[in-house]
Amino acid sequence: MTVEVRAVASRGERRLFRDLPARLLGDDPAFVPMLDVAFSAIFDRRNPFWKHAESREWLAWRGGEAVGRIGACDDRSLREAAGCGAVGFFDSVEDDDVALSLFQVAEAWLRDHGHTRARGPLSYSIHDTAALLVEGFVTPPTVDTTWNPPYYVGLWDSAGWVGMQDMLALERDGSLTRPRGHRFAERARRKGVVIRPLAMDRFDEELLTATEVYNEAWKDNWGHVPITAEEFAFKAKDMKAVLDHGLVRIAELEGRVVGLTLALPDLNVAIKRSRGRILPWGWLRLLRAKHCGRARCMLLGVIPGYRRRGIEAALLSETMAHFDRQYRWAEASWILADNAEMLNGLKLYDMVPYKRWRVYEKNL
Repeated sequence: MTVEVRAVASRGERRLFRDLPARLLGDDPAFVPMLDVAFSAIFDRRNPFWKHAESREWLAWRGGEAVGRIGACDDRSLREAAGCGAVGFFDSVEDDDVALSLFQVAEAWLRDHGHTRARGPLSYSIHDTAALLVEGFVTPPTVDTTWNPPYYVGLWDSAGWVGMQDMLALERDGSLTRPRGHRFAERARRKGVVIRPLAMDRFDEELLTATEVYNEAWKDNWGHVPITAEEFAFKAKDMKAVLDHGLVRIAELEGRVVGLTLALPDLNVAIKRSRGRILPWGWLRLLRAKHCGRARCMLLGVIPGYRRRGIEAALLSETMAHFDRQYRWAEASWILADNAEMLNGLKLYDMVPYKRWRVYEKNL
């Protein structure tokens, strides 16, 4: 039966585009839908991301039924940082013809916008959901990480996409009486490193500092694209209500902010129960997610010039101590698979790899 790919052109098709993953994959016990308000925030034209980006989305149809979706984005920030466009929001039935039809339309759109190379899956930024799961399919994703069935890997490979970078998740189940990393943290504190919580009474000021540290600390990491203070604040405003202040730590040395760590309660526990809907009771489940017993550490970085002084260990030590008091299980992700220093540091806290994602590229 012929596959037809059409651009999303109506409000109803936009809702179908949002809900299609649940229709295709919702029977898998590991599936967790994207929260509806998170989806809306990405496409909200008030999102500062759209000041430097434009996109197009498509649905694949066969026999009157939607069987796949995809999007392509021309982001000037990504173009300047990596020389490519983005392909994301890919979902499909297990069918090479459907997947190839979707990829061809998205790739053609990027070529029309002057791109010779594409990167994906990015939906649509490395600061949002990104990467294809390639190992660890049986467990549900944590907050702001991706999940897909195993056959997606074959669909991307068959369409000519090439894996460029792997990212790992490490897990820790239970608490430790004396993690080996604590001694490095204590040494850093003796040398003047101060680890403090986020100052909620100066939240906007703290966000501006965090943006500067984030861009500086991650600037040499593969795949990093600078984020503006306006974008950082837009993402943080929805996070504020569900923030566990014990999971955000700021590192200072000689009065200067030199590093930070950010972890969140695993909101996906609540999102799965509410089937991705904030109404009528999804918001209440999210507020209660602070007590779900699970958390994800998503950012930990120290600016160049201050590394290898034990500051990373001090940040980890504070975060892990809070994990031990409030949570029974923790994940750290995404860690670049070739970031041996970070992986070794996490292993000092008995964290072990259990998932792997991959970012692909393709010459157009």
